[in-house]
Amino acid sequence: MADLEFEPPWPHVFELMWEAYVVGTIPVGAVVAGSDGSIVAHGRNRIFDRPHSGQLAGTRLAHAEINALLGLSAERIYPELTLYSALEPCHLCLAAASASRVGSVHYAARDPYAGAIGKLVSSKDMRLHPVTVEGPLSGAVGLFPELLHLRHMLWRVPDGRGIVPFYRQTRPELVELAQKLPAPPEATTLADAYVLVA
Repeated sequence: MADLEFEPPWPHVFELMWEAYVVGTIPVGAVVAGSDGSIVAHGRNRIFDRPHSGQLAGTRLAHAEINALLGLSAERIYPELTLYSALEPCHLCLAAASASRVGSVHYAARDPYAGAIGKLVSSKDMRLHPVTVEGPLSGAVGLFPELLHLRHMLWRVPDGRGIVPFYRQTRPELVELAQKLPAPPEATTLADAYVLVA
């Protein structure tokens, strides 16, 4: 799928992911959308961004999913809406989806290091307001966000603890593939980067 054409709202999720990558923060984009693909709210990771109006930034809590869910009012519940994320949500984001009362979560790529799908211990509240989960997407489009995330970490903390050593030990072939991607300062376009790994 070298042309990156897939069903809405995924193109917007990937654009937000790429925007985060280019500015040097963790490359995750997220949107909240209706069943027709219409986008209700959106956000991207802003952990390493300066303060931003209307979204969390400059804090470890500034995850893409959290920023997208900030667009939902507390006045009602949203069983008809889906949170779409480029990367498998972590514990924080999966719990936030449940607390925000969206009906489902879809993610493009696995996150074997920090993803929480199937790992979150549900509470009574979560059982009363269940969230269905789907993911990852198949093929290269389902691998690309994971590779971009890994490339970001190779650039930001190449010898640090955590993600990079985890991938070097468990998936060295993905480390090699991720290194083909341009680092954030040299990043060109989403389509050009995708072609390098597709």
